[in-house]
Amino acid sequence: MSNLIHFLNGTFVAEHELLISPRDLGFVRGYAVTDFLVTYNHKPFRLADHVVRLFESAEIIGLHIPWSKAQVEQWMQKTVDRNDQMGEITIKTIVSGGVSHSMTPAETPTMVMIVSPRERKPEKDYEQGIKVEAINYKRPYPTAKHTHYIEAIKQLSKHKNDDINDLIYYDEIQVYEGSGCSLFAVINNKLVTAKSSVIDGITRKTLLEILKLPIPIEIRDFTFAELQRASEIFVTGSNSEVRGVIEMSGKPVGNGKVGEITKEVLKQYRNYILKTMR
Repeated sequence: MSNLIHFLNGTFVAEHELLISPRDLGFVRGYAVTDFLVTYNHKPFRLADHVVRLFESAEIIGLHIPWSKAQVEQWMQKTVDRNDQMGEITIKTIVSGGVSHSMTPAETPTMVMIVSPRERKPEKDYEQGIKVEAINYKRPYPTAKHTHYIEAIKQLSKHKNDDINDLIYYDEIQVYEGSGCSLFAVINNKLVTAKSSVIDGITRKTLLEILKLPIPIEIRDFTFAELQRASEIFVTGSNSEVRGVIEMSGKPVGNGKVGEITKEVLKQYRNYILKTMR
């Protein structure tokens, strides 16, 4: 990791230079938005979509970004280019309220792009499926991808010995998403994903554009009771792609195996990657 080149406030820096002030509002108040992208064949996947989402998240929480989308996209691309000898990478971009002695954001925010080697999920996640825990919780500012992950960290630490891969958030109104992923479910022979109060996942967005399935696809809100009756559940994310859920809160999903629709979704997604990321 020592050879990785990161981006910090307009400058490319080495690992030991990747430093921010402890007075930064992202650190002392948790006032920051974030985004996460991966590369295929050393190319960032849907870079423009990630930049748009970053700006939308900032607008939702009232964080002003003084640079243009084109400028931020250029910085991200240059960060990828600076690491073109490092194999596939991930870039976590964080924009915070900047250095402040109060709760008033600085005139210029802090922007950092943290580069890491891309570590793919184990193949058994796709072949055998994963286990999740359902948590009664709704994220604050749920349509923004911000850095408030207290509940996720608390719950995943609590279940660290239970072979739990992720969390599913729901409340009395609807099912939302995972702690770091989007959620789909096959309910009454229809593939459904939440319409409101969720992050606009890039993988989710891609799937909604490309999928051709033998069952209808519905973007609608649905209840936890409906999710409990689902014959298949899968979660999606930039690095994890598409993973089938075989167990939720100790109970099997469907027949307890990765379902045929889930397998087909993963197949179509990976074929799309092969065609578009050469």
